[in-house]
Amino acid sequence: MNRPERLPSRYKPYLWVLGEGIETLPVNELVGQRFRVVGPHIWLDTQPDQRPPAPDVLPPRAIPYLKAHPYRLHVPGVYGVLEGSGISPIVLLDNSPIHPQSGDLLPSLETAWTGASAVRQVHWLWQIWELWPVLSELGVASSLLAGDNIRVEGWRIRLQELLSHQPQPDSIRALAEVWYPLAQAAHPTIVDPLTEFVESVHSQGSEDGGGVWLEPATARLNQILLAQAARVSVRVSLAGATSAGPTQPRNEDTCFPNGVYLPAVDDGAPCLGIVCDGVGGHDGGEVASQLAVQSLQLQLRALLTEAQEESQVLPPTVIKQQIEAVIRIVNDVINHQNDNQSRAERQRMGTTLAMAVVVPQRIQTEQGWMRVDELYIAHVGDSRAYWITPDYCHLLTVDHDIAGREVIAGRQLWPIAQERPDAGALTQAVGTRSTDYLHPFIQRFIVDEAGVLLLCSDGLSDNHRVEDAWANYIGLIVKDIVSLESAVASWIELANQKNGHDNTAVVLMHFKATAKTPVALSTEVADRPEGPQTELTAASRALLYGETPADSEDSAAADRAGALKSRTIAWWVWLLAAVVVVAGAVSLLAVLRPPADPGPVPELPNQSDP
Repeated sequence: MNRPERLPSRYKPYLWVLGEGIETLPVNELVGQRFRVVGPHIWLDTQPDQRPPAPDVLPPRAIPYLKAHPYRLHVPGVYGVLEGSGISPIVLLDNSPIHPQSGDLLPSLETAWTGASAVRQVHWLWQIWELWPVLSELGVASSLLAGDNIRVEGWRIRLQELLSHQPQPDSIRALAEVWYPLAQAAHPTIVDPLTEFVESVHSQGSEDGGGVWLEPATARLNQILLAQAARVSVRVSLAGATSAGPTQPRNEDTCFPNGVYLPAVDDGAPCLGIVCDGVGGHDGGEVASQLAVQSLQLQLRALLTEAQEESQVLPPTVIKQQIEAVIRIVNDVINHQNDNQSRAERQRMGTTLAMAVVVPQRIQTEQGWMRVDELYIAHVGDSRAYWITPDYCHLLTVDHDIAGREVIAGRQLWPIAQERPDAGALTQAVGTRSTDYLHPFIQRFIVDEAGVLLLCSDGLSDNHRVEDAWANYIGLIVKDIVSLESAVASWIELANQKNGHDNTAVVLMHFKATAKTPVALSTEVADRPEGPQTELTAASRALLYGETPADSEDSAAADRAGALKSRTIAWWVWLLAAVVVVAGAVSLLAVLRPPADPGPVPELPNQSDP
């Protein structure tokens, strides 16, 4: 993949700065003839096209940021380090919770709390709860205890910095103490259950922050979250397409849906979006991506049917395990074909994966059984997922590539690692090796607002094309001014004209979320998008290219979770695996029969694992 050489044009490179005495520097002072002081701890890089300063040996304060690289959705990264004689190193953080245009810090959790809905309040706490074990392992769990350090951008929790210099809490009880005033000030519908939860965590928390009580506590918080999420009605429409691009002889990208797809609530059709970017020898990438998409559709339909029929809520950990099991089976099918075809090294076919699946569940509430929809994002490789609203664009995934591997290992800063000639070589792909080397990253989200989920291959995401263009058109989709099909075509046109070096796959999932009056699940009806939609105008297409107009759960649930976890892979997964292996073998043997003259083999990135 081509590495970007510039920042998105609509973003200014504001940095959060850590160092002794920096808060006393006057506004507009230029530090190191490059960084302009905007405010206390906030600097602006006036030369973003130049390599950031980085020492040969990184200061210990920078290491936790590098190891937390997979969690960039919530955690900032190290942009550079300034050193000088007689002063301690100054650490510059990017991906910080600073508005990219105004340079102001985003609101703190405490500031935004009272005006937020109940589902959003609990969703914020859930994200913190999930981050706790991750940051505890890195020795920076104190970052989640300082109120001003936790910032919010819509539904998303963002940390201002990692507080490794403060004494670490003895247990998760410290988190409960911070949460107690939040529970007391929460939305009236959740004050009692949230307060009860916080008091329970505080009384049962042990010094190591774990214990047998932790799993039921997680289930209880999840139950509170889903009960509020059930009060939000979510309707989803999808569209997708692929393009070989102007320079490639064949198209190795595959997606689902290919065209417009309107899943109904009551017909069992999966609400699913998939983008796969194939890699491998002659025809291998194309076959691998197609086989992955077809197999995932088949197996996920069974998973979703089982989830909807469960009488108890399936915990996120169990659903993640089942999704991962599905991905691993697909990996084994493709890997088996590689072995049968005696494919080696760069000739081994595989595919990246960006997948979004809406998992419907039933939850018992005071109003009866309610439907609640959870959004799961799974990715392998460098295909991406973005959540976009008229107000912001969130990159939900972090590429599995050599640059990221070097950062996580603590060897290089992210901007420096991106300069490597092999920076974009994949460290993860579906099918190239055995499942021992496959580690899909799977996340759970609760959608409580209108927005668009964009899945795409790197043919579009390279060179910050999504970050540059999203604000110019997203409102047209949210307001139903243009159809999803037209928007997909415009994204692909953008990729072909502005990038043009690769195949492109795009899937758009339009979420409409509205508050609803709680009703029993059995009375719900299928939801469909309504309202006229028009084609994208020429003026709107111009805006899409980044040009301005001037330019033209409870204890029973916990027991159930334990029983479900013992089923590492459900029976239907094995049955479907056999079906997929047989069907895949037949189709692949037909497609992969070597031609008389295979022609030159294209150079492909190294997919070696760290």
